[in-house]
Amino acid sequence: MTGAVRSPWGPIPEGVLCDFVDGESAHRHEVYVQVRPNEAGLSLSYTDDTGQAQTWTWPLSHLRHVEGQTKLRWGPARLGVFTNVLTPTARLYVRDTVLLHDIEARAPSLRHRAPVTGRGRLAGLIAGAMGSVALIVFFLIPLIADQLATLLPIEGERALGEKTYQQVREAFSGGFVPLGECENEQGLAALKQMETKLLAASTLASDAVQLTVLDFDMVNAFALPGGRIVVMRGLIDAAESPDEVAAVIAHEMGHVDHRDPTRHALRSVGTFGVLSLVFGDFAGGTMVLMAVNQLVNAQYSQAAESAADSYAHEMLPRAGISPGALAPLFERLKAEYGDSEGLASHLASHPQLGDRVTRAQAAADSYVDEGVPFMSNMAWQRLRQICD
Repeated sequence: MTGAVRSPWGPIPEGVLCDFVDGESAHRHEVYVQVRPNEAGLSLSYTDDTGQAQTWTWPLSHLRHVEGQTKLRWGPARLGVFTNVLTPTARLYVRDTVLLHDIEARAPSLRHRAPVTGRGRLAGLIAGAMGSVALIVFFLIPLIADQLATLLPIEGERALGEKTYQQVREAFSGGFVPLGECENEQGLAALKQMETKLLAASTLASDAVQLTVLDFDMVNAFALPGGRIVVMRGLIDAAESPDEVAAVIAHEMGHVDHRDPTRHALRSVGTFGVLSLVFGDFAGGTMVLMAVNQLVNAQYSQAAESAADSYAHEMLPRAGISPGALAPLFERLKAEYGDSEGLASHLASHPQLGDRVTRAQAAADSYVDEGVPFMSNMAWQRLRQICD
Protein backbone atom coordinates (compact mmCIF):
# COMPACT_ATOMS: atom_id res chain seq x y z
CA MET A 1 0.00 0.00 0.00
CA THR A 2 1.26 3.48 -0.83
CA GLY A 3 0.94 6.70 1.12
CA ALA A 4 -1.57 8.16 -1.33
CA VAL A 5 -4.44 10.37 -0.15
CA ARG A 6 -7.94 9.60 -1.41
CA SER A 7 -8.92 11.67 -4.40
CA PRO A 8 -11.99 13.87 -3.65
CA TRP A 9 -13.40 13.07 -7.11
CA GLY A 10 -13.08 9.31 -6.86
CA PRO A 11 -15.78 6.90 -5.70
CA ILE A 12 -16.13 6.53 -1.94
CA PRO A 13 -15.50 2.90 -0.89
CA GLU A 14 -18.03 1.12 1.27
CA GLY A 15 -17.43 0.81 4.99
CA VAL A 16 -16.47 2.90 8.01
CA LEU A 17 -13.76 5.55 7.74
CA CYS A 18 -10.70 4.66 9.85
CA ASP A 19 -7.01 5.57 10.06
CA PHE A 20 -4.29 3.19 8.98
CA VAL A 21 -0.47 3.16 9.34
CA ASP A 22 1.31 0.62 7.18
CA GLY A 23 4.38 0.27 9.46
CA GLU A 24 6.77 1.39 6.75
CA SER A 25 6.30 5.10 7.46
CA ALA A 26 4.59 7.28 10.07
CA HIS A 27 2.09 8.58 7.51
CA ARG A 28 -1.57 7.92 8.29
CA HIS A 29 -3.89 6.78 5.49
CA GLU A 30 -7.67 7.08 5.34
CA VAL A 31 -9.20 3.65 4.77
CA TYR A 32 -12.74 2.31 4.74
CA VAL A 33 -13.26 -0.81 6.80
CA GLN A 34 -16.08 -3.32 6.89
CA VAL A 35 -16.45 -6.80 8.35
CA ARG A 36 -17.23 -9.49 5.79
CA PRO A 37 -18.76 -12.43 7.71
CA ASN A 38 -18.84 -14.75 4.71
CA GLU A 39 -15.12 -14.26 4.13
CA ALA A 40 -14.23 -14.20 7.88
CA GLY A 41 -12.16 -11.17 7.14
CA LEU A 42 -11.82 -7.44 7.57
CA SER A 43 -11.98 -5.54 4.28
CA LEU A 44 -9.84 -2.40 4.02
CA SER A 45 -10.36 -0.11 1.01
CA TYR A 46 -9.15 3.24 -0.21
CA THR A 47 -9.09 5.21 -3.44
CA ASP A 48 -5.66 6.02 -4.91
CA ASP A 49 -4.59 9.19 -6.75
CA THR A 50 -5.86 7.82 -10.04
CA GLY A 51 -9.36 7.28 -8.66
CA GLN A 52 -9.00 3.51 -8.59
CA ALA A 53 -10.40 1.63 -5.59
CA GLN A 54 -7.83 -0.57 -3.82
CA THR A 55 -8.99 -3.30 -1.46
CA TRP A 56 -7.26 -5.97 0.64
CA THR A 57 -8.35 -8.25 3.45
CA TRP A 58 -7.12 -9.00 6.96
CA PRO A 59 -8.41 -12.40 8.15
CA LEU A 60 -10.23 -12.02 11.48
CA SER A 61 -8.10 -14.83 12.95
CA HIS A 62 -4.99 -12.72 12.27
CA LEU A 63 -6.25 -9.64 14.11
CA ARG A 64 -4.61 -8.74 17.44
CA HIS A 65 -5.01 -5.93 19.95
CA VAL A 66 -1.82 -3.83 20.16
CA GLU A 67 -0.40 -4.47 23.62
CA GLY A 68 -0.67 -1.56 26.02
CA GLN A 69 -3.22 0.27 23.85
CA THR A 70 -6.45 -1.51 24.75
CA LYS A 71 -7.74 1.31 26.98
CA LEU A 72 -7.16 4.28 24.71
CA ARG A 73 -10.07 6.67 24.22
CA TRP A 74 -11.20 9.04 21.48
CA GLY A 75 -13.19 11.64 23.38
CA PRO A 76 -15.94 9.82 25.31
CA ALA A 77 -15.61 6.62 23.26
CA ARG A 78 -12.95 3.92 23.17
CA LEU A 79 -10.31 3.86 20.43
CA GLY A 80 -9.49 0.42 19.06
CA VAL A 81 -5.92 -0.18 17.89
CA PHE A 82 -5.37 -3.39 15.93
CA THR A 83 -2.56 -5.10 14.06
CA ASN A 84 -2.12 -8.15 11.85
CA VAL A 85 0.17 -11.04 12.81
CA LEU A 86 1.53 -11.10 9.24
CA THR A 87 2.29 -7.36 9.31
CA PRO A 88 2.91 -6.71 13.04
CA THR A 89 4.15 -3.14 12.51
CA ALA A 90 0.92 -2.02 10.82
CA ARG A 91 -1.77 -0.26 12.88
CA LEU A 92 -5.51 0.12 12.27
CA TYR A 93 -7.26 2.80 14.37
CA VAL A 94 -11.02 2.30 14.76
CA ARG A 95 -13.09 5.11 16.32
CA ASP A 96 -16.55 3.92 15.27
CA THR A 97 -18.22 2.21 18.26
CA VAL A 98 -20.38 -0.16 16.20
CA LEU A 99 -17.46 -1.35 14.05
CA LEU A 100 -15.25 -1.70 17.12
CA HIS A 101 -17.80 -3.93 18.87
CA ASP A 102 -18.33 -5.94 15.71
CA ILE A 103 -14.59 -6.61 15.33
CA GLU A 104 -14.17 -7.55 18.99
CA ALA A 105 -17.17 -9.91 18.78
CA ARG A 106 -16.00 -11.73 15.65
CA ALA A 107 -12.15 -11.80 15.89
CA PRO A 108 -11.28 -14.94 17.93
CA SER A 109 -7.68 -14.17 18.92
CA LEU A 110 -7.52 -10.46 19.67
CA ARG A 111 -5.85 -10.89 23.06
CA HIS A 112 -3.41 -13.59 21.99
CA ARG A 113 0.22 -12.66 21.59
CA ALA A 114 1.43 -12.40 18.05
CA PRO A 115 3.66 -15.37 17.12
CA VAL A 116 7.35 -14.65 17.41
CA THR A 117 9.20 -14.92 14.13
CA GLY A 118 12.87 -14.78 13.28
CA ARG A 119 14.05 -16.48 16.49
CA GLY A 120 16.86 -18.26 14.72
CA ARG A 121 18.10 -15.05 13.13
CA LEU A 122 17.83 -13.23 16.46
CA ALA A 123 19.75 -16.01 18.23
CA GLY A 124 22.41 -15.83 15.55
CA LEU A 125 22.75 -12.08 15.97
CA ILE A 126 23.00 -12.41 19.76
CA ALA A 127 25.61 -15.19 19.44
CA GLY A 128 27.59 -13.10 16.97
CA ALA A 129 27.46 -10.04 19.23
CA MET A 130 28.55 -12.02 22.29
CA GLY A 131 31.33 -13.65 20.27
CA SER A 132 32.53 -10.22 19.16
CA VAL A 133 32.54 -8.96 22.75
CA ALA A 134 34.46 -12.05 23.89
CA LEU A 135 37.00 -11.53 21.11
CA ILE A 136 37.50 -7.91 22.14
CA VAL A 137 37.68 -8.60 25.89
CA PHE A 138 39.81 -11.76 25.85
CA PHE A 139 42.05 -11.09 22.84
CA LEU A 140 42.13 -7.55 21.48
CA ILE A 141 42.22 -5.68 24.81
CA PRO A 142 45.05 -7.81 26.26
CA LEU A 143 46.99 -7.49 23.01
CA ILE A 144 46.58 -3.71 22.87
CA ALA A 145 47.30 -3.32 26.60
CA ASP A 146 50.51 -5.34 26.29
CA GLN A 147 51.65 -3.19 23.37
CA LEU A 148 50.83 0.06 25.14
CA ALA A 149 52.56 -1.09 28.33
CA THR A 150 55.83 -1.56 26.45
CA LEU A 151 55.50 1.78 24.64
CA LEU A 152 54.43 3.91 27.61
CA PRO A 153 57.41 6.01 28.79
CA ILE A 154 58.56 5.47 32.37
CA GLU A 155 57.56 9.03 33.25
CA GLY A 156 53.98 8.24 32.23
CA GLU A 157 54.02 5.01 34.24
CA ARG A 158 55.30 6.79 37.33
CA ALA A 159 52.68 9.51 37.01
CA LEU A 160 50.00 6.83 36.79
CA GLY A 161 51.53 5.00 39.73
CA GLU A 162 51.68 8.14 41.86
CA LYS A 163 48.04 8.94 41.15
CA THR A 164 47.05 5.36 42.02
CA TYR A 165 49.17 5.49 45.19
CA GLN A 166 47.34 8.58 46.43
CA GLN A 167 44.00 6.93 45.69
CA VAL A 168 45.07 3.84 47.64
CA ARG A 169 46.04 5.94 50.65
CA GLU A 170 42.71 7.77 50.57
CA ALA A 171 40.68 4.58 50.08
CA PHE A 172 42.28 2.71 52.98
CA SER A 173 42.15 5.66 55.35
CA GLY A 174 38.35 5.73 55.38
CA GLY A 175 38.39 9.48 55.94
CA PHE A 176 39.69 12.78 54.61
CA VAL A 177 43.29 12.23 55.79
CA PRO A 178 45.30 9.81 53.58
CA LEU A 179 46.75 6.68 55.15
CA GLY A 180 50.04 7.52 56.85
CA GLU A 181 53.46 6.47 55.59
CA CYS A 182 55.82 4.82 58.08
CA GLU A 183 58.84 7.11 58.53
CA ASN A 184 60.87 5.93 61.51
CA GLU A 185 64.43 6.83 60.46
CA GLN A 186 66.09 3.63 61.65
CA GLY A 187 63.29 1.58 60.16
CA LEU A 188 63.64 3.38 56.83
CA ALA A 189 67.39 2.70 56.87
CA ALA A 190 66.71 -1.02 57.39
CA LEU A 191 64.14 -0.97 54.58
CA LYS A 192 66.64 0.75 52.28
CA GLN A 193 69.23 -1.91 53.13
CA MET A 194 66.75 -4.63 52.16
CA GLU A 195 65.84 -2.80 48.94
CA THR A 196 69.50 -2.39 47.91
CA LYS A 197 70.34 -6.06 48.43
CA LEU A 198 67.28 -7.25 46.57
CA LEU A 199 67.84 -4.88 43.65
CA ALA A 200 71.42 -6.10 43.35
CA ALA A 201 70.12 -9.66 42.99
CA SER A 202 67.37 -8.70 40.51
CA THR A 203 67.39 -7.81 36.83
CA LEU A 204 66.10 -4.30 37.58
CA ALA A 205 67.98 -1.01 37.45
CA SER A 206 69.11 0.45 40.76
CA ASP A 207 66.45 3.19 40.58
CA ALA A 208 63.63 1.04 39.23
CA VAL A 209 61.91 0.49 42.59
CA GLN A 210 60.61 2.77 45.33
CA LEU A 211 59.71 0.90 48.52
CA THR A 212 57.08 2.38 50.84
CA VAL A 213 55.48 1.07 54.04
CA LEU A 214 51.96 2.21 54.93
CA ASP A 215 50.68 2.18 58.50
CA PHE A 216 47.85 -0.31 58.00
CA ASP A 217 47.33 -3.72 59.60
CA MET A 218 46.48 -5.58 56.38
CA VAL A 219 48.79 -8.51 55.52
CA ASN A 220 49.54 -7.41 51.98
CA ALA A 221 52.01 -5.88 49.54
CA PHE A 222 51.51 -4.78 45.96
CA ALA A 223 53.27 -3.07 43.07
CA LEU A 224 51.97 -0.01 41.25
CA PRO A 225 52.80 1.34 37.78
CA GLY A 226 56.20 3.02 37.64
CA GLY A 227 57.96 0.76 40.16
CA ARG A 228 56.46 1.79 43.48
CA ILE A 229 56.07 -1.20 45.81
CA VAL A 230 53.77 -0.72 48.79
CA VAL A 231 54.17 -2.89 51.88
CA MET A 232 51.48 -2.79 54.55
CA ARG A 233 52.57 -2.77 58.21
CA GLY A 234 50.44 -5.86 58.76
CA LEU A 235 52.75 -7.88 56.50
CA ILE A 236 55.84 -6.95 58.53
CA ASP A 237 53.99 -7.71 61.77
CA ALA A 238 52.89 -11.13 60.44
CA ALA A 239 56.35 -12.10 59.17
CA GLU A 240 58.55 -14.19 61.44
CA SER A 241 61.82 -13.34 59.69
CA PRO A 242 63.25 -10.70 57.34
CA ASP A 243 63.55 -13.43 54.69
CA GLU A 244 59.75 -13.70 54.51
CA VAL A 245 59.34 -9.95 53.93
CA ALA A 246 62.20 -9.96 51.40
CA ALA A 247 60.62 -12.90 49.56
CA VAL A 248 57.32 -11.01 49.22
CA ILE A 249 59.13 -7.89 47.98
CA ALA A 250 61.07 -10.04 45.49
CA HIS A 251 57.73 -11.29 44.20
CA GLU A 252 56.55 -7.69 43.74
CA MET A 253 59.82 -6.87 41.95
CA GLY A 254 58.85 -9.58 39.48
CA HIS A 255 55.68 -7.62 38.78
CA VAL A 256 57.71 -4.47 38.26
CA ASP A 257 60.12 -6.22 35.90
CA HIS A 258 57.22 -7.64 33.87
CA ARG A 259 55.37 -4.27 33.98
CA ASP A 260 52.30 -6.12 35.21
CA PRO A 261 50.75 -3.16 37.12
CA THR A 262 50.65 -1.07 33.95
CA ARG A 263 49.32 -3.93 31.85
CA HIS A 264 46.64 -4.68 34.44
CA ALA A 265 45.57 -1.02 34.68
CA LEU A 266 45.25 -0.73 30.89
CA ARG A 267 43.38 -4.03 30.63
CA SER A 268 40.98 -3.09 33.41
CA VAL A 269 40.15 0.26 31.84
CA GLY A 270 39.61 -1.30 28.41
CA THR A 271 37.56 -4.24 29.71
CA PHE A 272 35.37 -2.07 31.92
CA GLY A 273 34.75 0.34 29.05
CA VAL A 274 33.65 -2.41 26.65
CA LEU A 275 31.45 -4.12 29.23
CA SER A 276 29.80 -0.83 30.15
CA LEU A 277 28.86 -0.34 26.49
CA VAL A 278 27.40 -3.87 26.36
CA PHE A 279 25.46 -3.82 29.64
CA GLY A 280 24.55 -0.14 29.60
CA ASP A 281 23.18 1.72 32.61
CA PHE A 282 20.56 -0.24 34.54
CA ALA A 283 19.73 -1.13 38.12
CA GLY A 284 22.52 -3.33 39.45
CA GLY A 285 24.53 -2.81 36.30
CA THR A 286 27.59 -1.63 38.19
CA MET A 287 27.69 -4.85 40.21
CA VAL A 288 27.43 -6.95 37.04
CA LEU A 289 30.22 -4.97 35.41
CA MET A 290 32.45 -5.35 38.45
CA ALA A 291 31.81 -9.09 38.66
CA VAL A 292 32.49 -9.74 34.97
CA ASN A 293 35.51 -7.45 34.98
CA GLN A 294 36.88 -9.30 38.03
CA LEU A 295 36.33 -12.67 36.35
CA VAL A 296 38.16 -11.54 33.20
CA ASN A 297 41.08 -9.85 34.91
CA ALA A 298 41.49 -12.56 37.54
CA GLN A 299 42.80 -14.85 34.83
CA TYR A 300 45.39 -12.26 33.83
CA SER A 301 46.29 -11.69 37.49
CA GLN A 302 46.72 -15.39 38.27
CA ALA A 303 49.10 -15.83 35.36
CA ALA A 304 51.00 -12.70 36.40
CA GLU A 305 51.20 -13.88 40.03
CA SER A 306 52.61 -17.25 39.00
CA ALA A 307 55.20 -15.55 36.79
CA ALA A 308 56.16 -13.19 39.64
CA ASP A 309 56.56 -16.19 41.98
CA SER A 310 58.91 -17.80 39.45
CA TYR A 311 60.87 -14.54 39.22
CA ALA A 312 61.28 -14.51 43.01
CA HIS A 313 62.31 -18.20 43.04
CA GLU A 314 65.17 -17.41 40.66
CA MET A 315 66.16 -14.10 42.28
CA LEU A 316 66.15 -14.98 45.98
CA PRO A 317 69.12 -17.40 45.91
CA ARG A 318 71.29 -14.62 44.44
CA ALA A 319 70.36 -12.52 47.48
CA GLY A 320 71.22 -15.36 49.85
CA ILE A 321 67.59 -16.28 50.62
CA SER A 322 65.91 -19.63 50.07
CA PRO A 323 62.98 -19.59 47.60
CA GLY A 324 61.18 -21.54 50.29
CA ALA A 325 60.95 -18.31 52.32
CA LEU A 326 57.68 -17.65 50.51
CA ALA A 327 56.14 -20.85 51.87
CA PRO A 328 55.85 -20.28 55.66
CA LEU A 329 53.92 -17.02 55.33
CA PHE A 330 51.57 -18.55 52.76
CA GLU A 331 51.01 -21.55 55.03
CA ARG A 332 50.07 -19.33 57.96
CA LEU A 333 47.74 -17.25 55.78
CA LYS A 334 46.09 -20.41 54.49
CA ALA A 335 45.65 -21.72 58.03
CA GLU A 336 44.11 -18.43 59.18
CA TYR A 337 42.02 -17.40 56.17
CA GLY A 338 41.60 -20.62 54.18
CA ASP A 339 42.20 -21.22 50.49
CA SER A 340 39.98 -20.33 47.56
CA GLU A 341 38.25 -23.29 45.94
CA GLY A 342 35.92 -23.81 43.00
CA LEU A 343 34.42 -20.66 41.53
CA ALA A 344 36.17 -18.53 44.15
CA SER A 345 39.54 -19.67 42.81
CA HIS A 346 38.60 -18.33 39.36
CA LEU A 347 37.50 -15.00 40.81
CA ALA A 348 40.55 -14.64 43.05
CA SER A 349 43.38 -12.51 41.72
CA HIS A 350 46.01 -14.88 43.15
CA PRO A 351 46.57 -18.61 42.58
CA GLN A 352 45.61 -20.92 45.42
CA LEU A 353 47.94 -20.61 48.40
CA GLY A 354 48.45 -24.37 48.56
CA ASP A 355 49.79 -24.38 44.99
CA ARG A 356 52.11 -21.47 45.75
CA VAL A 357 53.47 -23.22 48.85
CA THR A 358 54.15 -26.37 46.83
CA ARG A 359 56.01 -24.47 44.10
CA ALA A 360 58.06 -22.47 46.62
CA GLN A 361 59.10 -25.64 48.44
CA ALA A 362 59.99 -27.33 45.17
CA ALA A 363 62.16 -24.35 44.16
CA ALA A 364 63.95 -24.55 47.53
CA ASP A 365 65.06 -28.17 47.01
CA SER A 366 68.15 -27.14 45.06
CA TYR A 367 69.05 -24.16 47.27
CA VAL A 368 72.28 -24.43 49.27
CA ASP A 369 72.24 -22.31 52.45
CA GLU A 370 75.64 -20.73 53.08
CA GLY A 371 74.68 -19.69 56.59
CA VAL A 372 75.00 -15.92 56.02
CA PRO A 373 71.87 -14.09 57.27
CA PHE A 374 70.22 -11.73 54.82
CA MET A 375 69.71 -9.09 57.52
CA SER A 376 71.08 -8.74 61.05
CA ASN A 377 68.74 -9.20 63.96
CA MET A 378 69.17 -5.52 64.95
CA ALA A 379 68.23 -4.32 61.43
CA TRP A 380 65.24 -6.67 61.46
CA GLN A 381 64.01 -5.27 64.76
CA ARG A 382 64.39 -1.73 63.42
CA LEU A 383 62.41 -2.67 60.33
CA ARG A 384 59.64 -4.05 62.55
CA GLN A 385 59.49 -0.67 64.29
CA ILE A 386 59.35 1.38 61.09
CA CYS A 387 55.85 2.64 61.91
CA ASP A 388 56.66 3.58 65.53
